[in-house]
Amino acid sequence: MEDHRIKAPTRLSLLRRIAWLGGDRSLVGVSGAIYLVIGIFMFRGLGLMYGLSLIVPAGLWGLTIMLARRLYKADTWMLPVLWRHNKYRKYYAPKPGLGVAHPRVRDFR
Repeated sequence: MEDHRIKAPTRLSLLRRIAWLGGDRSLVGVSGAIYLVIGIFMFRGLGLMYGLSLIVPAGLWGLTIMLARRLYKADTWMLPVLWRHNKYRKYYAPKPGLGVAHPRVRDFR
């Protein structure tokens, strides 16, 4: 008996998360906004003194992009899992021993 099932290809583009500059888009976007604000405040305070107000935030943002790329390359879902872990940490607190009641914490909502 022949197998007449249709085989549809799996599109990996539907499984992958969207990346900006090779890193997680939320990490890249938020860090870019933070370093832009730091650069504006440095420019207001220092002016163009030796270009520090441009070089320092750009260098720090470059290091953040390198870290975001390594994080995204290792596992594309690592950052959302870390955020969820921190969100649920108090709710699923470990018990100090067998037969001991769970610690009383407020709901995570």
